[in-house]
Amino acid sequence: MPDWIALVKPSPQAGGNVITLRREAHVALDITLERLPRQPHGGYNGIKIPGTASVKNYAETAGRTLLELRIHVYGAPSNRRYETVCAGCEKREGKKKGTPSLIDFNALQDILEPKNGKVRADFVFCCYPKCHQDSGYL
Repeated sequence: MPDWIALVKPSPQAGGNVITLRREAHVALDITLERLPRQPHGGYNGIKIPGTASVKNYAETAGRTLLELRIHVYGAPSNRRYETVCAGCEKREGKKKGTPSLIDFNALQDILEPKNGKVRADFVFCCYPKCHQDSGYL
């Protein structure tokens, strides 16, 4: 991983970058905006995350310089890219949250603000890797 991002939880399997988790287990990433290789003059004011079922409020973005966060999920060991939940998980999650996305961010609003020089992105996967015939996510 580059030095500007750190996986806080869960820990990858020994010696690799594959994470094993349950649907309800939170994944946390710490992003240090000052270490990004390219920044606009004056730096970033925060990170804009996609609106998901658990992100209820949309913050005012006028006058702010924001970095958009996009997470791409790949299967391990297939290396296939996944963007949607399987039909079974969509049916189960849809009862609680409407149309689910593969990643559901856990935040009060769609703008994540820095604290102590870092921005914490917290999310869950709404579908198991085994639903896609994979052993884990990269």
